[in-house]
Amino acid sequence: MDKLNLTEFDFELQDEGSIVVLHPRNDAAGDWLYEHLDSSEIQWWGGGVVIEPRYLADILEGIKADGLDVKGC
Repeated sequence: MDKLNLTEFDFELQDEGSIVVLHPRNDAAGDWLYEHLDSSEIQWWGGGVVIEPRYLADILEGIKADGLDVKGC
C-alpha cells in the first residue's frame, strides 16, 4: 500500500518567505497539480512545487474548490 495515500491531507504548504512550496501528499494531489498548473512553468524543489506568494491564494482556492485539503494554510 502506498504510504502517500494514508495522509489526512492532500497537500502540505511550506512557507519559505519569498517563496512557498506546495507538497502533494497523494496521487490525487499530484494529479491536481499537473491538471491545473502549466507543466512547462512548474519548478520542483524538495518534493514540492515552488509558488510565488502572489499566486498562492488563487491556487489554494482552486484546490479547496475541488475538495482537496491543504495543511499549513
